[in-house]
Amino acid sequence: MAHLDFVNDPKDHPRTLHVHQEQPFNAEAGDLAELIKYNITPTNLVFTRNHGPIPDIQEDAYRLRVDGLVENPLTLSLSDLKQMPRTDVVVALQVFPTTSIRTNSVCR
Repeated sequence: MAHLDFVNDPKDHPRTLHVHQEQPFNAEAGDLAELIKYNITPTNLVFTRNHGPIPDIQEDAYRLRVDGLVENPLTLSLSDLKQMPRTDVVVALQVFPTTSIRTNSVCR
């Protein structure tokens, strides 16, 4: 089995997060009651679920290929992506971690 390199995982994190695991990094809001205070989750309360190391992306070598069922396939560099207009979209993400003891105890 190959060695997993966690060098890019967070070294520090907001104190508002309860860290379940350092490698790979997995954390959630320490005080679940804090989440209901906001319509949009603040950055310091956003949960993190990783199943492996965070990749080391080399900006100059990164390419995003858009192909398949598209009319105009293209390849974009990270620089191309950064030059595009920014768009903010409000979305809802629902995750139910059935393996979480904390979540199961809240739902009973």
